[in-house]
Amino acid sequence: MKLNFSDDMREILEEFLVEADEILSNLDQELIDLEANPEDKELLNSIFRGMHTLKGGAGFLGLTSIVEIAHKIEDIFNLLRNDELKLTSEMMDVIFEGVDKLKEAIEMLKESDEIPDEEDVKDIIDKLARILNQGEVIEAQPVVENEGKNSDSETQDIEFVEGVDEDIKKLILQYPGKDLAGILEELILLPPDERPPLEVIEKLEKIIAEGKDVKDFIKPKEEKPKSQDETKEEEKTPEKKEPIAEESKKEQSKPAKKKSERKEEVIRVDVERVETLMNLVGELVLDRNRIVKLTSGLETSCENTEAIEELLDSITGMSRTVSDLQDAVMKLRMQPVKKIFSKFPRIVRDLAKKLNKKVNLVLEGEDTEIDRSILDKLEDPLIHLVRNAIDHGIEPPEERIMLGKPEVGLIKLSAFQEGDRIIIAIEDDGRGINVEKVKKKAVEKGLISPEQAENMSDKEAYELLFMPGFSTADKVSDVSGRGVGMDVVASTIHSLRGTIEVESELGKGTKFIMKLPLTVAIIRTLMVGANNKIFAIPLYSVVEIVRYEPENVKSIGQFKSFMLRDEVYLLFSLNELFDMPDENEKQFIVIVRVGEKNIAISIEELFGEEEIVIKPLGKLLENVQGIAGATITGDGKVVLIVDTNSLINDKKSQLVGVL
Repeated sequence: MKLNFSDDMREILEEFLVEADEILSNLDQELIDLEANPEDKELLNSIFRGMHTLKGGAGFLGLTSIVEIAHKIEDIFNLLRNDELKLTSEMMDVIFEGVDKLKEAIEMLKESDEIPDEEDVKDIIDKLARILNQGEVIEAQPVVENEGKNSDSETQDIEFVEGVDEDIKKLILQYPGKDLAGILEELILLPPDERPPLEVIEKLEKIIAEGKDVKDFIKPKEEKPKSQDETKEEEKTPEKKEPIAEESKKEQSKPAKKKSERKEEVIRVDVERVETLMNLVGELVLDRNRIVKLTSGLETSCENTEAIEELLDSITGMSRTVSDLQDAVMKLRMQPVKKIFSKFPRIVRDLAKKLNKKVNLVLEGEDTEIDRSILDKLEDPLIHLVRNAIDHGIEPPEERIMLGKPEVGLIKLSAFQEGDRIIIAIEDDGRGINVEKVKKKAVEKGLISPEQAENMSDKEAYELLFMPGFSTADKVSDVSGRGVGMDVVASTIHSLRGTIEVESELGKGTKFIMKLPLTVAIIRTLMVGANNKIFAIPLYSVVEIVRYEPENVKSIGQFKSFMLRDEVYLLFSLNELFDMPDENEKQFIVIVRVGEKNIAISIEELFGEEEIVIKPLGKLLENVQGIAGATITGDGKVVLIVDTNSLINDKKSQLVGVL
């Protein structure tokens, strides 16, 4: 159903979508926690309030299908929190289905100003209604027109203080006995064509946000002498409703105040504007690098040393400002990993139920922040790894009991910052990886030879998991075993200039560790030369730099190795990796981290460190192996950025058993 919104309503819609996203993103975790602790009143109340808020906002905007679903779920949780209904797993499946429909409707609203038609939501509405009927209840009815409106006898004694707005007077008289928050809720739930003008509602919202209520606008009644009969009646029935009503007023006024405060502290900015700002800062960094380069050349040629010193001081100050600006803009792009972590309780719950397994998911470090462009690409790899952990790792309950393990398996998803890297780990306490089975499968598929398998360490065997077409599953299912997924995980992580490592112990469990950069836009690099060309190697992959010493270079079959402090490193020249002529004398060795191993790369020249802005190569060159992008140096040259992981990936099948 297509909807049309005026400019005023469009602004309210945007606020509603943000609030709906927050409610629904928290809902999956709350529902999972509730399924484990169905008697938790705090959770039941929290979910009820979330549905009530969602229903109210949708009602104000006339989003009927969203209102209907939220209203039914709200009714169910009202019964649950009043102990009139008992939560079951089957009931939770239907509630989750309803939440999915709400998410779908919100996404439709974002993309095309549409919501599902009544026919599209009829099925889930009927399922939710059956839950209510099974509880032998009469469904809560929506607000009836004119419900709670006054009669003359109820309002004739109300006397307002001086200066009360006429619109507010009318509302207080129209809904006697209700506080302002209650009146606002009544108005929101009315059909759009029966509500007062938008400015009246905004006026009411503003007053509530200021912490005012009905009592602030009404003069207290004069006390009349009480008769003896009235006094006796009061003693028999002491007034209890007043404190409860007063408490309710306080509770209802608080959220409105918080919402107002949050509006003042938070500004929503379109992502494209942040990207534009980031690009401008990137250009500023390049300009700074160029100015620094030019100034360093003037030091030797200019005789006016005093002017040069002043110029250097100005450039130093400018560099600090540019660095601070760069950091500030980078933080605008940062988002907590909770954005994707919050999706996993539901994924784990549904898949564990499908596979008849019991799994407990633990989330750690949800507030850890990472660049939004990286975060968006992490979801699929994490889903692959979590699904594999449940399918391959966690044993069925009866098998775990036989092994002396807890009946419920554990999966831990964690994130934390380490220097300029973000570490994300997925750990399970399941079967662990059978190294011999991995080697056997790899030999059967022709990925390695029997000789390579025999000489391979456990760490090297784990690397086979990420090779295209590899799978240890005996049966193909819709969960795993199709030989796709793990290679996609590795290639995605490597495309983000990250690394992935595996730790496992047979019978104890497996841990996948992903190390990712905080940002993908501006990085520090090591500038090196080969064949009269300059290349940039990201500094996070550089382990060590040493002098090239020919006596430490040895041959191992068709490969070369480099000896350093009794350690043997496989050696390649940068020329060799890029298929360039390899004629000039080598001066340095750069030890780089590739997967689980360190590899030596020989280079002809070393130019030092430089902070660079990564520029994409465009569609024609985006798939060039071994190149992560390009940058412009301080002297105006275009330099290619080396992707060491993909550069050596070509040789991986030859390297297995040698690394």
